[in-house]
Amino acid sequence: MQRVYETPSHATSEALGFFAYGALAAMTRLAKDGDQAPTIDAHIAHMEMADRAFQFFTQMGVWARHRGLDLAELADEYSGMFDDIDMRTRPSQWWERSVKTYVTLGILSDLMREVAVCHKLFDEVSESWDLGQGAWVEEHLAPLTAQDGQLAARLSLWARRVAGEVLGLARATLFTHPNLAKDGDTADAISAEVTRRHGERMERINLKP
Repeated sequence: MQRVYETPSHATSEALGFFAYGALAAMTRLAKDGDQAPTIDAHIAHMEMADRAFQFFTQMGVWARHRGLDLAELADEYSGMFDDIDMRTRPSQWWERSVKTYVTLGILSDLMREVAVCHKLFDEVSESWDLGQGAWVEEHLAPLTAQDGQLAARLSLWARRVAGEVLGLARATLFTHPNLAKDGDTADAISAEVTRRHGERMERINLKP
């Protein structure tokens, strides 16, 4: 007998669109990073991360179809959300590019995780939203910044610039799409938690938040 799925609420559908667009944005960013990677190993690692992002998108597509939802239409509500930030924060070399993704994807993944908890969606992947990019940067960049104070200082300034843009976008997204957090108090709490976790990530690569 074919299983009948409950039709999601509008708030759940809006959250699903956010997750779907986040997965597509992450896939695109990681593929671009792979194309600019300085070594073949880094190129392969980033393409594997991009593939994981598309796998998430595909899984969400199956979930959506079972419930009569058009995932592309839901994701389209968020199209272009990173365009202005990308124009204002163009990296000049590889580690700036990598730190930009580390900051952006880290904040986005924390935001997605908090929204997922709020809506009780996709708990099984809640610890994997950053697709392994964070661990990769920590493994490869942290030893360099620990030994090179000038590199750490330069990347700290760059990371602060990117973080200011992305944290601002995260807060704006919660308030322009109020169904993501369900209420203003929850939105404030999510913003505070995302900011706190960003600071922890900066410490892991020896950068000042």
